[in-house]
Amino acid sequence: MKKQLLLPVLLLLAACAAPRVAVNPRSDFSSVKRVAVISFSGPSGELAADLMTQSLLMHGADVVERQRLDAVLREQSLADSGSFDPATAKQLGKLLGVDALFVGTVAESTPQSSYIVSQSDNPRHTSMTQVSGGTVYSEGSVMGMPNSQLLSTTANVSLLSRMVDVQTGSIMWSASMAYEGFDVASAMTGITDAFVRSLSPIWPGLYKPK
Repeated sequence: MKKQLLLPVLLLLAACAAPRVAVNPRSDFSSVKRVAVISFSGPSGELAADLMTQSLLMHGADVVERQRLDAVLREQSLADSGSFDPATAKQLGKLLGVDALFVGTVAESTPQSSYIVSQSDNPRHTSMTQVSGGTVYSEGSVMGMPNSQLLSTTANVSLLSRMVDVQTGSIMWSASMAYEGFDVASAMTGITDAFVRSLSPIWPGLYKPK
């Protein structure tokens, strides 16, 4: 019975192996010494920005503290703005003492879900009850429920991000990626780490990959 309930377990959760990246060939990345990460628009945008900040710091970037950034944005009535024109980008650059801004969008954020699958003595009768889309994997049998199994789906996240030159308002770098993780935070971390790795070879402000 249990073998009929088991579904393949996929350990590799990436929906895409690497981000889709575009780089402005006219950009001077050597001039970028300090950056700020603006809250991403879309669901869980604050979390995405926090994880992008963490990924940048882990790769050696000098990043403005998020609380200070939020205070400046509130003072300038820009807390809810997801995009910046050249004049606004330059103003924020002066106020924050940064050379570039990271902005972005959470295009998709589907949380992890769990299900209890129960099978009766009749193998043709199987019921599925949602407890809380993505890849389905088994977490084993359910205690006290014969012929039942707990199945879970992965979280799905899709992010887009841009690095903007505060002097010109031009986009220096842009990337997008979709990823699956055991939860939204781990999926976002997989994406933001991949984003920063794509910047490492072209931005002297980051540690180079070994």
